[in-house]
Amino acid sequence: MRPEHKIESRFSHTMKEPADERLDSWKEIAAFLNRGVRTVQRWESTEGLPVHRHHHAKLGSVYAIRSEVAAWWKSRGAPLDAAQTNDQSSAAHESTTPQKLCLLVLPFENLSSDRNEEYLADGFTEEMITQLARIKPEALAVIARATAMHYKGAGKRIDRISRELRVDYVLEGSVRRAGNGVRVTAQLIEGRSQTHLWAETYDRDLGNVLSLQTEVTSAIAGEIHLALTPQTKATLRTPRVIDPAAYESYLKGRFHLNRMTNESLQQAVTWFQQAIEKAPDYPLAYASLSHAHALLAMVPFDVLPPHQSMPKAAAAAARALELDDTLSEAHAALAVVRHHYEWDWRGAEAEYKRAIQLNPNYPGARVRYAWLLLALSRSEEALAEVQRAQENAQETDPHLLVVIRATRAAAYYFGRQYDRCITECLEAMQLDSTYFLLHYLLARAQARKGALSKAGSVLKAMAKSKPKISLVEMGLGLLHAVSGRKTVAKAVLARLHRVAQQRYIPATYIGILHAGLGNTEAAFEWLEKAYEERADGLTLLNVEPMVDGLRDDKRFQNLVRRIGLT
Repeated sequence: MRPEHKIESRFSHTMKEPADERLDSWKEIAAFLNRGVRTVQRWESTEGLPVHRHHHAKLGSVYAIRSEVAAWWKSRGAPLDAAQTNDQSSAAHESTTPQKLCLLVLPFENLSSDRNEEYLADGFTEEMITQLARIKPEALAVIARATAMHYKGAGKRIDRISRELRVDYVLEGSVRRAGNGVRVTAQLIEGRSQTHLWAETYDRDLGNVLSLQTEVTSAIAGEIHLALTPQTKATLRTPRVIDPAAYESYLKGRFHLNRMTNESLQQAVTWFQQAIEKAPDYPLAYASLSHAHALLAMVPFDVLPPHQSMPKAAAAAARALELDDTLSEAHAALAVVRHHYEWDWRGAEAEYKRAIQLNPNYPGARVRYAWLLLALSRSEEALAEVQRAQENAQETDPHLLVVIRATRAAAYYFGRQYDRCITECLEAMQLDSTYFLLHYLLARAQARKGALSKAGSVLKAMAKSKPKISLVEMGLGLLHAVSGRKTVAKAVLARLHRVAQQRYIPATYIGILHAGLGNTEAAFEWLEKAYEERADGLTLLNVEPMVDGLRDDKRFQNLVRRIGLT
């Protein structure tokens, strides 16, 4: 009997079960199909396997309906059979790979009388996530901060959270501030049974909070029976003390950095600088400062010219690595500078790879690396990295899935696969309908297919949002230009020029808009200005469809060569 016939026999039996019986995780879906988890995840992306998500939670937790999966299998049996041998090999490999334990750090509750000290509880939560994620990443997956914070104040039962995120353990607790002292309570709970495995209360000076976090980490490792390396044990035994005021400034910086707005990024820079002044040997403060500086010069923020912000980011990342060259966040920060500002493609790739090597469960670094590969026209490698990032995120950071799906959509857009880009954008919007890049890519793909009215509706809606995103305004102006509404397009161009008198507007945007208006000389003049200012958008110049009309010009070819893209 052929393999798919065996599965159809299983389906014919399960079809008798209630139609609404669900498969509540990737593991259950994979077991139902007699395949590995990675295989069925790939089938969702490439073959249309019907998988649903709890959209109201915006976390990407999945389920499937048995009857839908059965019908899908029968309709796709032939093409899937061609890959049967590889899939069986993949499934066999996955079945022999030890399953990781998975842990969620619930946001610690702020019990201080001052509600303005929420940053302290949030910061403790983030630091615990960071420490636990480092101790044995090949055996323990820790849910990332962005996803964990969705449960702040949610009041959900532990067993429900465990099912939604498929975690084995939950760490919860509280933080109470009293002067320079802090009381931390923590308890470890087995997810599905809600059994309390361990609990402790700590009273410490704020400057000893870092050593307190290592104590909690060691206790948890013991409770869940993680066999730690001697090096990890030595690291956890090493007491760490930091100036209380420096640590407080660092936590405030992280609080503002995580808000990810133009204003909050600038506030984060100030707090990280204060932390470094008080504790000049604190590597995480330098890595975080580098990250904040770099974001200020990048899409969608575009707050400062790159030459004002990126050298500071480079210096902070370098100092972080001098202090601790095993810090994956610092390698990723340096990679961003080499990628988006220095255009040191080999150096950037080496740093991304080092960040991922140090922390394999780092989907954010994989996404950035994928964008580097796209810029270098290595689209197949980029899509493979996107898939790895998605597998990481499904395990530890479902909140990041919308960013990952947008990166895949960008790969399709740059590859001129506009239908696939549109489909990817629309599906990803079910996870988060507010993410600007999905709307931008959707509109660009629709415009390239000639659906100008649809593209205009998407961009006009985004242009009304706040804060204003210069990239979206440029895209709307370009759409007017190619639609023959040149007067309106020129008005957008004039507005960008006016705004540029008040704050930074990348010269790339103005150059591309001139190109859309047919002003070739002005387009190259502004693209040269973009080259001089090292504008972020130039990294994608060699793959961007919007400038296809300039590619045959020797000036364009020379520009791309000088950037190092050919």
